[in-house]
Amino acid sequence: MDDKLPLHSLLVSKKTIISFMISFLILYLLINNINLTEFMNISKNISWPIYLAAFGLHYSSFIVRGMRWKKLLDALKIKTNSLAVTEIVFLSWFANSIVPAKIGDIYRSYLLKKETDEPISKTIGTIVVERIFDITLLLILLTLSGYLIYSDQMPEEIDQSLTIGYILIIVVAFGIIVFWAFEKRMMHLIPEKLHMHFRNLSHGIFKPFSDFETIFYVFTMSLLIWIMESGRLFLVTRSIGLDIGIYTIVFVALASTLLTAIPLTPAGLGAVEFSIVFLLELSGVDTTFGTAVAFLDRVISFWSLLVSGTIVYLLRNKK
Repeated sequence: MDDKLPLHSLLVSKKTIISFMISFLILYLLINNINLTEFMNISKNISWPIYLAAFGLHYSSFIVRGMRWKKLLDALKIKTNSLAVTEIVFLSWFANSIVPAKIGDIYRSYLLKKETDEPISKTIGTIVVERIFDITLLLILLTLSGYLIYSDQMPEEIDQSLTIGYILIIVVAFGIIVFWAFEKRMMHLIPEKLHMHFRNLSHGIFKPFSDFETIFYVFTMSLLIWIMESGRLFLVTRSIGLDIGIYTIVFVALASTLLTAIPLTPAGLGAVEFSIVFLLELSGVDTTFGTAVAFLDRVISFWSLLVSGTIVYLLRNKK
C-alpha cells in the first residue's frame, strides 16, 4: 500500500463497497426494530461529561497500544520514538475501519518500514505476539465474566463461541511451537529467496519471548487495554442512565470487540452493534436502550475514528 495513495481509492474498491453495504443493511434492520421516538429521547438526555470521558478513555488507549508495540520493537533493537509508533498504530486502526480483511496490521508494518527501513516480515512478528496476548486474555476475561454472570446457565451460543475460541488459540499455540521446534528443517522446504523473510518473521515472534520483562510488560499493557475497552462501554451506559453490572459490561464489551477480528466488514461494522444489542437483551436490557448503547459506543470507537483518522492520514501525507 503506498503511503501517498489517495484515501478515496481505498473507499471505492469493490470489496469495501460491498462490505459497507452489508454493514448498513444490518444497521437498518436494527433501527427498524426499535422505537425511534424513545431512541431519540434517550440520545437527547445523554450526560455529556460522562460521554466525553468515554471518548477520552478510548483515544487514550492508543497511547497504551503504542507503548506496548514500542516495547516489542525495542526487544528487536528497532529504534523508534513513542509519538511515531503511536501515530502508526492509530493509522492502522483507521485502515481497519475503512477496509475489510484487517489490512491495518500489514499497513502498520509498512508505515514502520518507511520510518525505520526495517523489513515488514520482522515487524509482522511483533504484531503476531500482540494478537496472541490480546486473544488469550480476551478469552480468559470473557470466560470469567461469563460464568460470573450466567454461572452454569451460560447461553449455548456463547459457550460454543468460547469453545471455538479456545480451540483456535490451542491450534495457534501448537503451530508456533512447531514453528520454533522445526524452524531449521522448515528452511529446507521453502524457496531460498524466502529464507530471509522466514528468519525475520521467526526473530520477530520469538525474540520478545526470550525476555521476561518484555513479556510481563506486554501482558500488563494488554490487560490494561481490555480494561479501557470495558471502561468505555461502562461510561457510555452510565451516560444514558443505564445501570448495568460491571461483569455484564466487561462481557458485552469484550464479546463485541471479538467481532472486529472478523474481516467481513470494516472493524465489524454492523456485526458489533448487533452483538451488543443481543448480549444486553440477554441481561434484560430493553432493545431500544441496547441499540442506543450500541450506536453511542460505536460513534466513539468507529465513526469518530473515520473523522480523526482522515485528518491524521492527510496531515501525514503532507509531510
